[in-house]
Amino acid sequence: MNDIAPIGRSNYAAMGSTSRRGDTSTLPTTGTQRGNDEVTLSDNARYLSQMQQMPDVRQDKVAAVRQAIDDGTYETDEKLNAVLDPLLEDLA
Repeated sequence: MNDIAPIGRSNYAAMGSTSRRGDTSTLPTTGTQRGNDEVTLSDNARYLSQMQQMPDVRQDKVAAVRQAIDDGTYETDEKLNAVLDPLLEDLA
């Protein structure tokens, strides 16, 4: 790996190359060319990334709603009307 300059060097001259920085025409080659690297994220990876950015679940609120449902006090006429009225207006 003698053709790679150490980090912080301003040119390749320290390694015996006479080329200017960025001019790789005179650098030794190994005979192998590599293509460009590419990273592709799946839809699942994007979804997981979005989930990690979501706020934590407030377990106290979830527990309170579950208890209200179990007690039969969660569904009130006011809550049902608040949901049903806009739906019925959309149908009309």
